[in-house]
Amino acid sequence: MFYFSVENVIYTVKMITSDPVLFTLITVFALQAMVLSGLIVLKRPRKLAHVFLALLVFFYALMAINIVVVNVLKDRGLMEVFRYIQLELLFGIGPALYFYTRCVTNPDFKFKKQHWWHFLPLVLEFMYYRTSLYRNGSDGLYEPTMPASSYLYLAEQWLGVISILTYSMISLWLLYKYQNVLKQLYSRISNRSLKWLQTPIIIFAGFQIFWNIIREVDRFVFESSLREYYFLPTFVGLAVVCYWIGLKGYMKKDKDTAELNLILPNEDKPELENDPIFKEKLERLMKTKQPYLNPDLSLSKLAALMDMNPRQLSYKINQNYERNFYDFVNNYRVEAVKQRLQSKERDQLSLLGHALDCGFNSKSTFNHVFKKTTQLTPSQYLRKTRKASE
Repeated sequence: MFYFSVENVIYTVKMITSDPVLFTLITVFALQAMVLSGLIVLKRPRKLAHVFLALLVFFYALMAINIVVVNVLKDRGLMEVFRYIQLELLFGIGPALYFYTRCVTNPDFKFKKQHWWHFLPLVLEFMYYRTSLYRNGSDGLYEPTMPASSYLYLAEQWLGVISILTYSMISLWLLYKYQNVLKQLYSRISNRSLKWLQTPIIIFAGFQIFWNIIREVDRFVFESSLREYYFLPTFVGLAVVCYWIGLKGYMKKDKDTAELNLILPNEDKPELENDPIFKEKLERLMKTKQPYLNPDLSLSKLAALMDMNPRQLSYKINQNYERNFYDFVNNYRVEAVKQRLQSKERDQLSLLGHALDCGFNSKSTFNHVFKKTTQLTPSQYLRKTRKASE
């Protein structure tokens, strides 16, 4: 049975060669990540989200720093000292990630007393590492017959991995729901989207899976002969990702999330009820004033033009068009681009130029929305229109 932990590192480092270059890379990136975690906490304006992001970066950086500590102690013949300074805190990663995601996707989120229960396993883990039960259990892994304390240790490590994966899945689900809310409010979501956060979540969760799979394959297929090639580089990658998310989180400007409160809580999909008066008024507005040409058009701005409550407008659009605000507005932009490409002026601008003039704010968004709407890429549609006009 394989276990993920720095204790496995203690066994493994006996079999790998110390590499000063890789150790230096791990140390530099991990320590910079820790510094960034401190800067994130001090970032103004002070927000609860910053605290949880800082904790997330710090806990993952600890995993990388442990590798360096283990090897330094190994080279100095002080391996037994490591049992008393275990730094790894697996049970803090998942809750930190989850509450950071809650904070940035819900402007009304408040950390309450009952939420502290999520960090109870972290406290127990820290206390466990300071006991003889932990030291005996980790040492017993290398005995011919493992004692009961070793099985307890293995269970603790696997529960830590399961905790990270579980919280990661929940966090991804929260981000998915957040994307849907944004599409109810804005016609441009790229500058508000938290898709950047999906990458480190997937990487961090994938790290746990990758590490276990590659270690098991090496162990049973190659008799642990490949560890020189993947062990330290893997933790270099972890340290780099820690530094990247710390830098990204520190540099990223906080967007105003007050408008998120305009959307009603998730409810069962209402029965469709056609409102011809509303549709006529909205479509006349879109045709005459062309508000979709504004790349920053939001639900609030369109509601003001319609002299309606934003919540009511969002509900009416969903009810009458079976689409959210984002798709509704971008459909008009696509139609505007199509009209330009069918006109004699289509060659006066590039495809991107036409897209920007019609309200799109980026090439990637334009390509994605255009193909979703027409089932053709902009280039394919242009070739089709040219061929039809010949």
